[in-house]
Amino acid sequence: MNDNSIQIINLSKSESEIINYETESLKKDVKSNKGKLELTNKITEPQLKKSKKIRNPGVDFIRMIAMNGIIINHLVYQGQAIRKFSKYERQIVLLNSLFFWHNNGFTLMSGFVGYKTNKYANLLYLWLCTVFYSVGIHIYFRKFRPKSIISITIYKEFFPVIFERYWYFTIYFGMYLFLPVINKGISLLTKGEFKLLILSLIGIFSFWEDFQNPNDPFRINRGYSIVWFFCLFLTGAYMGKYRLNYKGIKNFLFCIICLLIFGFSTFLYNKTVNNELNFGEGFLRNKLKIVLIQLINLNLNSVLKVAQSISITLFVLEISFNKYIAKIISFCGPLNFGVYLIHINTIFGKNILDNIFNKYSDNLSLNSTILLILLKDIKIYFYCICIDYLRYIIFEIFRIRKICNFFEKKIYQLFI
Repeated sequence: MNDNSIQIINLSKSESEIINYETESLKKDVKSNKGKLELTNKITEPQLKKSKKIRNPGVDFIRMIAMNGIIINHLVYQGQAIRKFSKYERQIVLLNSLFFWHNNGFTLMSGFVGYKTNKYANLLYLWLCTVFYSVGIHIYFRKFRPKSIISITIYKEFFPVIFERYWYFTIYFGMYLFLPVINKGISLLTKGEFKLLILSLIGIFSFWEDFQNPNDPFRINRGYSIVWFFCLFLTGAYMGKYRLNYKGIKNFLFCIICLLIFGFSTFLYNKTVNNELNFGEGFLRNKLKIVLIQLINLNLNSVLKVAQSISITLFVLEISFNKYIAKIISFCGPLNFGVYLIHINTIFGKNILDNIFNKYSDNLSLNSTILLILLKDIKIYFYCICIDYLRYIIFEIFRIRKICNFFEKKIYQLFI
């Protein structure tokens, strides 16, 4: 052995004690850190599980506003408010336009929160909610108002998608079936590619479709189509994935500008139709009419409605809510779909909405008319929330959510 080996073997007693002490200290530190890590895991795991249940109040608030907008739209047209109070037609149309981003807002939020999930259990749960109300409302009115449902057979209520009992859910159901493919594509796209895709889709199906192709070659059907839902879902997914952070005041001002453009375009269109303004004849006048009509129309894929829906959602998502208000919003959030299913039901609409303003005088003032529409909206929303909360309790008692998850798991085991 060389001299270095002899020196290593013949370590002094003090040096050996130092090494032993440091070794023991290191072991204690490892055990201590391991204990801390285990303790940390014990603390954080339940917290993480709990945090998954926390809802985003901004998303739920957008859904609340959007649902109230849907109710107002149905009060204005199906409820015949625009005919009952015809002398305030322009003001009522403007009120409706304030909230006409509603369907776009709902679908944007579906993309915002749904671009990471592929659970068909959620779709099954929504389908069961739809069947619950479709069948339940039918049975209720057949029992207490049998004359109101002569033309509707009960078996159709068990297949709301096939018989298109709810147009929004029918389109949403079809879109959701492609969700795994959509989300897989989203995960593969870069931010730049994703942005280009969205701008291209909105450019084709909103701007170009609006002003150049009134014949609707892509069958967008004024935004009431699965193609437009795909566009909105992808836009919402982009907003959710990259967490767009624009100052809220800019989005609010942009929304106000959209409303001002709508109001001014309505004014110009009425003046042009009544020949109060002279813009010449022929090509220029016809083009102006087309542009004004497209600006003031209430299509879901209208340029102004797309801009309005995106600006409002970005603005609301940045609002910081008081914890008590956030609790109320989060309570109502998952019940909004039930509000939609109840008040838009064909039988409910025929018996409730169609006659809702009959008992009121058509000589009300403008302020009273607007207030009446808003109060009816709040009343319908409140009653529907209460009814859907009862439905929620029933579903919890029978563990419907767990049953849906069970079926999804079994289907995946069978085919995958």
